[in-house]
Amino acid sequence: MRDFEAVLTAHFETHRAIDPQDVYKLIYQRVFGPEHAINDHRAAMEALYLEVLRLPPAPTVMPPLIEPLSPELYRINLQTFVHHRGSVERLWRQFRRTAQTYTSGTLVDLQRDWRRFLSSPWAQRYAPEVLDQFWQRMATAGFAAVHHSRGYAETNAPHYRVVWRHLVEQHL
Repeated sequence: MRDFEAVLTAHFETHRAIDPQDVYKLIYQRVFGPEHAINDHRAAMEALYLEVLRLPPAPTVMPPLIEPLSPELYRINLQTFVHHRGSVERLWRQFRRTAQTYTSGTLVDLQRDWRRFLSSPWAQRYAPEVLDQFWQRMATAGFAAVHHSRGYAETNAPHYRVVWRHLVEQHL
């Protein structure tokens, strides 16, 4: 539980324009890892290389290189990764290996972490009915993966990959 509170706190302190959809995405990645991101290995690899090539200009304040999602998973921010001259090939291998081997959680885990969020001080930023309506939309959609909200994407320009923590720590 404490690690989840720390993840929420770090996320809310380092990102702006966070909608319930962005909290859900954070929780979804925490529970399910990157499994939804690789249906076609070649296309996923090309998408990573193209995303790196098309990164926007470096912001004045670089995002942290690593953002913990859980005790097992990190988000690796591509802008900071490239700025530190990280190997995109190695990141691809780490991302692919994570997607292939990570044992994802369950809908019960997703619901548990959403309830934890609802009981956190961060949930007080939103009207309870907004959170309820959002959760109902996700239930109707079968609790599928989502993109970041438009406001979050425009404000934070998120570019990252989700990888196993131990794969990253081997190369730091």
